Amino acid sequence: MINWGKVWSDFFIFLALTSNIGFIFSHDPYQLVVAIGVNLIATVLKFGVKKILAAELLATAFVADLHLIPAAIFYFSNFHVELAIGLAIGAAVANIISIILLIVEVIFEYIKQEEENS
Repeated sequence: MINWGKVWSDFFIFLALTSNIGFIFSHDPYQLVVAIGVNLIATVLKFGVKKILAAELLATAFVADLHLIPAAIFYFSNFHVELAIGLAIGAAVANIISIILLIVEVIFEYIKQEEENS
């Protein structure tokens, strides 16, 4: 049976990474706004998650948010566009770590399920 809450949560985690990477390569201001919005949604969806690595997943979301919000401030003020791009790269690294943690979590769940079925 499909857990639709997990589907939506994972969807926004992957979308956070891809929208962030899109901004890094395009430098489009709308892409940055989308990346921030999607990252904030992914952060909210990570609250209250009952997983082994829930704290680590939430921490990576906070890191990404705390990189992208200042990136928007720097980017839209035309003060340090290069710094904004650098912060977006840092957010992308946090998003990649989040996806790695998701994969580890899936492996843990699979092992737990196999032990219960044995």
